Order: sequence, then C-alpha cells, then structure tokens
Amino acid sequence: MKVTARNLRIREDTAKYLRNLDTNSAYYDPKSRSMRDNPNPEVAPEELQFAGDNFARISGDAVQLAQTQLFAWDAADKGVSELHPQANPSQAELMKKKFTTKSADIQLQKKKKVLDKYGGGEYLDGSGGLADAIEEKNYSSVKASNVEERKIRFGVSTTTEEYSRDGRLLKGPAGKANKMVAQKSKYEEDILTNGHTTVWGSFFHMGAFSWGYADDHSLIRNSYCTGDAGRRANIEANEMRYGTGVAGSAALAQARGMLKALPKNTNSNGSKNLMEPPSSRSKLYGEADQKAEIDKDKVKEALEKFKREEKTMKGDGNKRKYNSMNAEVDVTAEEMEAYRLRKDNTSDPMAKIGSDEVLDYK
Repeated sequence: MKVTARNLRIREDTAKYLRNLDTNSAYYDPKSRSMRDNPNPEVAPEELQFAGDNFARISGDAVQLAQTQLFAWDAADKGVSELHPQANPSQAELMKKKFTTKSADIQLQKKKKVLDKYGGGEYLDGSGGLADAIEEKNYSSVKASNVEERKIRFGVSTTTEEYSRDGRLLKGPAGKANKMVAQKSKYEEDILTNGHTTVWGSFFHMGAFSWGYADDHSLIRNSYCTGDAGRRANIEANEMRYGTGVAGSAALAQARGMLKALPKNTNSNGSKNLMEPPSSRSKLYGEADQKAEIDKDKVKEALEKFKREEKTMKGDGNKRKYNSMNAEVDVTAEEMEAYRLRKDNTSDPMAKIGSDEVLDYK
C-alpha cells in the first residue's frame, strides 16, 4: 500500500500558481503540482524565492547523475551492455571516472605534441588551456620570468588590497593607504523607473515611518510619477492619514477625518434633500403616531384631494406614471394620515365582510 504522496507542501508554503498571477506566466500543471519554468524571470536571481522545478533538476548532484546516465547510454551504443547505473551504480561511477581520466590524458598528449612541433610554450600561463601540457619544472621557470612582463604588455596588472572594518585601505597602492575609500554596493544605484526623477528611498515620511519618492512624495514603491499635482495630493493625503510625525499628530489626523461636516438637508436648487436624518423620515412614513398633533381640517382637504384625483384617473383611463412630472415629492403628515385612512387594512379580519354577512346581535 502506498503511504507517501509526492509533491506535497505544508500550508505555510506559498502555492506555485500564486507566485505570478499573470496569465502569460509559467505553466502550472495541477495534476503533478509542478511549474517547470521560472514564474518571475524579470527578478534578479539572488532575490528569487522560487526559480521553477527545472532549476532543481540542473543543480547539485542531479547534474552528476544525468552525466552518469548519458555515459551509460553512450557505452551501450558502443556495445557495453553490462553497464547499468541503476542496477550497479558503483560500477557505473568507477567506469565513468576511468574514462574521464583516460580522456584527459589523451587530450594532454595531443597538446604536448602540438607544442613540441610548433613551440610557444613559454607564452602560456594559467590553467585549463594549453598551459596544462607544459611540464611542471618548465612551467614554473616560464611563469617566473615571463608572466609579469606579458601582463604589463597587455595592460593587465593586479595588486593586493586589504581594508579595515571602517573602510580604510590598509594595504594597496602607494599613497592611498589609511584613506577612506567609497565601497561599492551590491544594489543598483541611480536607476529611475516609471517616470520618476528621483530614486526610491530619496524621501522619508516621519508620520508613516516609511520611504518614498522625493519628486511626488509617493510612499508606494514602483508607482508611477504623478508630478507636482500628485505631490500636493500625496502631501495632503499622508498628513490626513499618518500625521506629520510629531507626537499625537496621527491621532489628530484621524479625529479630523471624523469631524467632517454632515451634508445639508437642502440642495442648491432649494428642493428637499433625500438624505434627511432617519428619525424624521421614519416618523412620516412609518406607523401612525397616536400622540401626534395633526390638523383635522388639512386631513379633510387631503381626503377630498385624493377623491378628486381618483375621479380624474377613472375619467382619463390612465394612471399617473411613476416618473410623472406632476408628482409631488414633499408629503406632509396630514396627507400621510389621509392615505392611511383610505388604505385598506388587510390585517383586519372583518375588513372584507359585507353587510349581508354580518350576523344579527341577539
């Protein structure tokens, strides 16, 4: 019974398909849970958190294992059938080592024959090239006599430099010792992106306690430059949100945002605003207040008005539309009371009983 599952991950790990949500990013195979290509090729290698599954296949001992497998295949093509890297890995590794050593010796012999025939071994130095074909005793004498001369001739010079912890040059060229030397940073400098005229980190906001751009005071990295108008807006927004950095300014900025004036009840054209306090609207359109003081004469006028409107609608045969221009927006408390009096009370069990259905009282 299979008790292990491959390609599992703990839930603290970020899923591979969440590394880059771009649809044109690296392909993710949900069945094998593998993403072979690099999802973020634009990021520097030293800052990458995940470089794709193929990166693991070409690093470490995987490369040596692949070379051993290729050696076994090549040997099988040449007629060596007993070589098998999985069945007998020790034999395969031993034969590969012998083959590599013998091949290097053959190449070295070829280089020696070329130097013996045409000469020029005194002009060679270093390792990995034709200089390996020179014998050790000859190569040491050649190196001592001609290496420095040839470096000067080709404009190559090397000097040993030692620095202290504070950046002072302890050992180096004459005249520069015990002097402060500007150290090179591993980060890229003086690179302007997204239309900015200053680099990221050229501005520091004390209230937000974060870095930003000095040209538009934006605190978002890789944001686009918005110019002078954006700078004024960012200054105001940062002050309202974070304060100026002085003690208590952040709390004052939050309080200032909560103390904004409420909208007025009337618009510029004089009509009543619908954004009224909820208490007055609930009293008008909610249930009738039994203790409210209502003018009875106005209630009668409203009832007669409703009757006239009903007769007019019956005569025209058309009902007033919802978006009619003759509709009145303002409704008084007396008109609302008249509407309630004329409205059928569906919750009353005796509302639909006719006069012929009423029983005589005995």
